[in-house]
Amino acid sequence: MTFYTEDIEEDIEDHNDPLVLTLPVTGCNIKKILIDGGSSVNVLFYDTFKGMGLNDEQLMSSYYTIYEFNGAPTKPLGDIVLQVDAEPVKVDTRFSVVDAPSPYNSIIGRRWVHKLKGVA
Repeated sequence: MTFYTEDIEEDIEDHNDPLVLTLPVTGCNIKKILIDGGSSVNVLFYDTFKGMGLNDEQLMSSYYTIYEFNGAPTKPLGDIVLQVDAEPVKVDTRFSVVDAPSPYNSIIGRRWVHKLKGVA
């Protein structure tokens, strides 16, 4: 993914905003995906999971706890592998499905960015 000079608004001030994208995930256009270079886990929030028409039977067991997330240890409901379409690359991505409130629909971490040979 590349941004060009014409993509920048002329009157925009310096900012430190997070990188938030919309990407097709298994055929669903998912908005508000946070690209978090500090995260070692890809997270799909349960509300988004259900909104994509996925069901709990598709989840694989997860035997780990996510730390440093929402201020408390968090046990995922399970994991699921979904295809993320970051044109021209399509990447099968393992997500931990978490039932927690969030302003984002998903968080994608550094391993995914590295698969694309990208830097956020």
